[in-house]
Amino acid sequence: KKLRMIVYLRLLSPENDEFVKEIAINDNQSFAELHDYIQEMLDYDPAQMASFYTTDHNWNKEVEVTLVDMAYGEIGNVKEMQNTLLSELINQKGQRLLYIFDFFSERAFFIEIIQLVDGHLEKAKCIRNDGKAPEQIMIGDITGDLQKQNVSVGKDEFDGSVESLNFSSLDELDMDSEEFNSLY
Repeated sequence: KKLRMIVYLRLLSPENDEFVKEIAINDNQSFAELHDYIQEMLDYDPAQMASFYTTDHNWNKEVEVTLVDMAYGEIGNVKEMQNTLLSELINQKGQRLLYIFDFFSERAFFIEIIQLVDGHLEKAKCIRNDGKAPEQIMIGDITGDLQKQNVSVGKDEFDGSVESLNFSSLDELDMDSEEFNSLY
């Protein structure tokens, strides 16, 4: 019989050096339970898309553990949070994960396993809570993005919809496909 372990993990944000959260959670809980706990702890909307990734020590993504498997199991290194226990992918101190919490802006928390100890908790708990969490969703200002591309959009002309952007030609954007892809 495998011993039950408590996983201690640290969340850090590249957006705020003062943000440090440490969580203790049982290794027989699912990634969905960890996701729900993080969302609740940070007062985020749990309905937003999110994924965990196991990574190497240089933060290169390896296995994705997603909230909803949009590929329906057709992609090799993808697991669903609901069906994946922490113990299946977390097994050593120093191990690293990324937690993508803002899918559209690709913003993430860096997670490091700081300790694994024998034992069991009644429920997950936050054992360190420093700094303010970043906003969950950052929506870019489309008028600012367009002005960077030298597209003139007067406030009277722009009502927030794409339809109000009367481009006579997309060539006005003077953007190559690489620049376009970096924006979207």
